[in-house]
Amino acid sequence: MLVPVLAGGGIAIVIWFVGRMIAGRLPGQIQELVKQLIPVLVLTVLVVTLLVVIDPDQAQTLMDSSISSIPRIVIAVIIVIIARALGRILGLFVETALRSVSDVMAVRGRLVVASAVLAIGVIIALQQLGISTDIILVLVAAFTFGTALTLAFAIGLGARPIARQIAAGRHVQNTYEAGQRVRFGDLEGTITEIKLATTSITVGDEVVNVPNEELLTNQVTLLG
Repeated sequence: MLVPVLAGGGIAIVIWFVGRMIAGRLPGQIQELVKQLIPVLVLTVLVVTLLVVIDPDQAQTLMDSSISSIPRIVIAVIIVIIARALGRILGLFVETALRSVSDVMAVRGRLVVASAVLAIGVIIALQQLGISTDIILVLVAAFTFGTALTLAFAIGLGARPIARQIAAGRHVQNTYEAGQRVRFGDLEGTITEIKLATTSITVGDEVVNVPNEELLTNQVTLLG
């Protein structure tokens, strides 16, 4: 059982590094296409390795019929590429939506959404190849459950300070508005935007993001 795992891992690493080297020597659009294909090939090798370990008979059947199944393999690869691209796009939307609350939550949300969409794409691709996905569905469900618990725990640990910042943000929005000039501590500038957790203040040529809680705990002088 250890030999297939080591072999599959080794092949995946070789594909990754060799593919990156080849892509670096190719022109623009072809280079981008190769870069998109590399993770798909690596993922395919890892999935086949997983099948060899979990269900050797089904893996052997897949390899025996691989030549006659080239059209389905091409479709499966396209599905994974589309899922990967769609996951990135949706992940960026989620990251943008959560950025005003917390940078950490934004990054985690993007990764979770992108990974979930890619996982769905892989499952659909495997079904296209005629592979039973029951075991993989169980593994994905277990991974998703574990990830959800981890995120819930992490968010729970950080929820209190975030909640304080949001509550402070509501108070700041009711007290100040964009365009007002303020001074607190050593900072003096013009408010440009008041967000849920932070307030953007322009100081000279720079924009400083100040936690809303600081605008409540420090003495603020309204200059105009």
